[in-house]
Amino acid sequence: MTDDPRIAAVGSYNHDMSVTVPSLPVPGETASGEDFQEHAGGKGSNQAIAAARSGGDVAFVGAVGDDRFGEYARELWAEEGIDAAVSSVETATGVALIHVEESGENAIAVASGANDDLDAETVQSAGVIDGCDVLLTQLETPISAVTEAVSCGAATGAEVVVDPAPYRDLPDVFLQDVSILTPNESEVRLLAGHEPDADIDEETAARAVLDRGPDAVVVTLGADGALVVTDDDATAVDPIPVDVVDTTGAGDAFNGAFAVARGNGLSHLAATERGIAAGALACTERGVVPSLPERSAIDELLKRERSA
Repeated sequence: MTDDPRIAAVGSYNHDMSVTVPSLPVPGETASGEDFQEHAGGKGSNQAIAAARSGGDVAFVGAVGDDRFGEYARELWAEEGIDAAVSSVETATGVALIHVEESGENAIAVASGANDDLDAETVQSAGVIDGCDVLLTQLETPISAVTEAVSCGAATGAEVVVDPAPYRDLPDVFLQDVSILTPNESEVRLLAGHEPDADIDEETAARAVLDRGPDAVVVTLGADGALVVTDDDATAVDPIPVDVVDTTGAGDAFNGAFAVARGNGLSHLAATERGIAAGALACTERGVVPSLPERSAIDELLKRERSA
C-alpha cells in the first residue's frame, strides 16, 4: 500500500461570488442583497483539494487567467500542498455569479473563461500524469483536454477515475479507457441512453454503461449512499447519517477521497466507504473548500460508524 498515492487531477477552476437576496431578481430588477462571499470553486480544483486533504500527493492540471482570481487560486493550491501544473492564459479566470435566495433557492451564471483554454497540448505538456497512481477528471473543461488526460492515464497504467459531470454524451472509445466511472442517479441513466428520470433501476443502467467500457461504475446516491457495480457483482454501500448544513461539494469530496483510497490499494467497496464518509462530512459545513475533510476526520467518522 502506498502511503501517499500520486493523484493527477485534471479539470476546472472557478472563482465563485455569491450574494444572498430576499428573492431572486426578475429581468430588469435590481435586488438589494447581503452576505457577499467569495470562494474557490470548480470541480477539478475542488476534487484536487479533497484528494490532498485525504492524504494524496496531488498535482492539478488546469488553466486560470493572469488576474487576481488566478493569483488567489495559486495561493490556495500552495497552501494545500498541491503541485499546480496550471497554465496562465490571456482569458480571464472562470467565474460563477450566484444569487442565493433566503429560502435556499439559487440562480447561477457561469463564465468558463480560462477553463475553455485547457486543451490536449496543455494536458500533455504538464507532464504530471506519467507516474501517477490515479488520474481523476470531470467534464467541466473541453472534451479534448479530458480525452487526452484519460488516454494518457490509461497508457501509463494509472487507474482512471472519471466523474461524468456535468453530463455530456461520451463515446465508447472514451469509456474504454476509463477504469471507474462515478455518475449520480441521473447521469448513469443518461449514459445508458435513457432520460434522467426514467423508470429504470440504477443497477440496470450501470450494467448498460459497463457494457460500453469501464471496469466499474460507482453510482453516487446522495442520502442513500452508493451502488458499486462490476461485471461480477452489485453492492449497495450504506450512507452515513449527519446533520446536513450544505450539500454543495459533497460529490467532489467523495471523488477526491475515493481516488486516494484506490491509490492506497483499497477495494472498490472500501474506497466507496471512504468516499461516502468524506461526502457526509462535507455536508456539515457551508462552502465547498471549507467543508472538504481531512484524512483524520474521515478515519474518525468511519471508526465511530463501525463501533456504533
